[in-house]
Amino acid sequence: MVAARAVNEGRTDSIWPGLRYYRFSTPLRYDKTQTLAPGVVIVLQGRKSARLGAITLAYDDMSCLVLGAETRCEGTVVEASAGRPYLAIHMDLAPDLLVKTFVALADAAPAPDAQASPNYVAPVDERVLDAFTRLLPATDHAIDRATIAPLIVEEIIVRLLRSAAASAIRDAAAIKRSAARIHQAMQLIQQHFRRPLDIAELAGAVAMSPSHFAHTFREVAGLAPMHFLRNTRLDAARALLLAGGRRAGEVAALTGFDSAAHFTREFKRRYGAPPAQYARQLASSQPQSI
Repeated sequence: MVAARAVNEGRTDSIWPGLRYYRFSTPLRYDKTQTLAPGVVIVLQGRKSARLGAITLAYDDMSCLVLGAETRCEGTVVEASAGRPYLAIHMDLAPDLLVKTFVALADAAPAPDAQASPNYVAPVDERVLDAFTRLLPATDHAIDRATIAPLIVEEIIVRLLRSAAASAIRDAAAIKRSAARIHQAMQLIQQHFRRPLDIAELAGAVAMSPSHFAHTFREVAGLAPMHFLRNTRLDAARALLLAGGRRAGEVAALTGFDSAAHFTREFKRRYGAPPAQYARQLASSQPQSI
């Protein structure tokens, strides 16, 4: 299923936001450092290593890498060939869904391991793999994307948060203390991302000092509040671009960016291509029945 969807050498984005596929036919070291959001990577074939901050993790067939927080990554594809290419799924874990789910599971989640790294490698849980085998075809059709895919994504997050990977994703005690207010701030960002927002306003809205709010938001959500705001704007911009009919400058203005140049720079940093080129590439790589 992944081989059929990973139509390009390197990265191929799914129309489902945050979901992408990787294919490499030869060993390769990435030339640049990427900043990755909280997410999960499942390697289906081949072998790779990733330098995440001060540590290097290796993962191969049927391994699951959980990225518990926004992190800088240098990757190396160690094992791949034309006959047996490296194939992997990478899905960002939406911070608002993570926080909402962890709150619901706080009493049932495994106690965090004090020695746990914010990044975690283990054999992929069969239930997580099963959920992905249902998610991929559910992203091919508009009706399924609107109804079935969101439920499967939530299932994947629940499965991860009920596994040993939970300690890598978040500290349950911190979630219990602060998640309600951080989730409230996330909702505020999602409702008002089109206008200027700053730390002071967001902190005031949830009755926290700016410094405590910024620290707690990152502790709970895995990324800084302004990065969550930026990603929310980029998600909305991506949806507008894929709907068609709008130029990058118009999309930038509609999603809260202060200039088309700023928008294009941030979009390319996250998605690997300028807005118009990205929309063309994604349209050409999707099934005709989308």
